[in-house]
Amino acid sequence: MPDTLQKLKDLLITRLKLKISPDKITHDTTLFGKDSLGLDSIDVLELVVGIRKEFGVEIPDRQVAEKVFTSVGAIVGYIEENR
Repeated sequence: MPDTLQKLKDLLITRLKLKISPDKITHDTTLFGKDSLGLDSIDVLELVVGIRKEFGVEIPDRQVAEKVFTSVGAIVGYIEENR
């Protein structure tokens, strides 16, 4: 899992052009709202494409995305379960 977490951090920073250090992103970091990465719907679409390309994992629909994109740890868990 540490490898998946590191790859996801790199993906978030490079693909979404985040101005944040990778060590500031933890398992508990949220994607939306107060004290989060501050993502929007366009960022989510970029993230879906990036996850598919980097990890070979699909996010099939909005319902799954709403559960997966709650935190960095939730995304890592989903990737690990669906690889």
